Amino acid sequence: MPQFTYKVRDKQNRERQDREEAASEEELITRLQNEGLLVISIKQEEAAEKQVILPRRLHLKVTLDDVIIFARQLATMLEAGVTLLKSLDVLTKQIESKALLKVVQEVRRDIAAGSTFRDALAKHPRIFSEFWIQMVETGEASGALPVALARLAEHLESAAAIRGKIVSALVYPSALIVIAMAALTIFTVWIIPIFSRVFLSFKTELPVLTRAVIIFSMVMRRYFLFLCAIVGSLVYLVHRYIHTQKGRWQFDYLKFKIPVVSSLFQKIAIERFASGLGTLIESGVPIVYSLDIVSKFLGNRVVEKAVVEVRESVRQGKGMARPMEKSGVFTPMVIQMVSVGEEIGELGKMLKKASEFYKERIATTLTRIVTLIEPAVLVFMGIVVGILVISMFLPIFQLAVVSR
Repeated sequence: MPQFTYKVRDKQNRERQDREEAASEEELITRLQNEGLLVISIKQEEAAEKQVILPRRLHLKVTLDDVIIFARQLATMLEAGVTLLKSLDVLTKQIESKALLKVVQEVRRDIAAGSTFRDALAKHPRIFSEFWIQMVETGEASGALPVALARLAEHLESAAAIRGKIVSALVYPSALIVIAMAALTIFTVWIIPIFSRVFLSFKTELPVLTRAVIIFSMVMRRYFLFLCAIVGSLVYLVHRYIHTQKGRWQFDYLKFKIPVVSSLFQKIAIERFASGLGTLIESGVPIVYSLDIVSKFLGNRVVEKAVVEVRESVRQGKGMARPMEKSGVFTPMVIQMVSVGEEIGELGKMLKKASEFYKERIATTLTRIVTLIEPAVLVFMGIVVGILVISMFLPIFQLAVVSR
């Protein structure tokens, strides 16, 4: 946006000089005159566009952390009394995402041209979800935009914290699995062939286990790239199928049937539901509309269907607890908390308490699952390596017995 240097005289006949951004010279003059100032001179700076201060370090994509920081900083500045335009202007100098920076600059231009903050954000649905839009719209309508943004930031921070715990918990087991597969591949492709050449010089019949391992090694060496291509193709086809409507439904349904981890998926879905719905209701969004919004970001089609049924029940003037219980997705505890919240008129607070409870349960369940996975992977590695080692030493033992 162009930047202008201007000189004005106020109502006390005092002269002052300042610099400000505007879409055009006429817009700035009108703005200054509306403030009761007499414009003496105004000049557009030629290098104004080049003076936009970019962050020192820009990455291309918009991460969840980028959006969280933007919401939190904007809420803080608005709460401190800084105007929305000035707040966005300051934030453009701190954003570290190139894509988000471009979007925020466009949002600022739209607002300066007379658009509402909600409508300006709605033009960028890939970054600002419907949850964002509804929170901002409610905040603008109630005159409590800083509070709405603060609640939004808390919700996003909560989601990011849970995601971080899941990723951190899976790092070590994933590393073990990768190391196990790498060790198995190295042993099969490079080490076993060395032993097999030695065994051929014995000119004696090899044990069944040794022959099986050598054949497996030969197949792996000869068709390694072909096998990799098959595995890659299968992974790609499964990935494509999961992204179809039918495949997504079956995959999400399967999540609730897998032993050990099914309880984790259920707790994550319930926490997202309780946190999102509680935040929207506390911000003043109508419950029917809140349920409609929440159903779209739960990340599971089975839970989404259950929430849609709950929404229809509420739309018909019925309660939430009955369809929640009927769906089989929600636990008795959260159903009871929702029922109590509806009775006492504190549904938002009860949902937030349920969210806090399930955050702790997710952490506990993650720890328990990782505790089970780690020894399982180690035992698997031990068994596989043990079989390979025994198969390589059996011919040596057999030869030693024969030589006696």
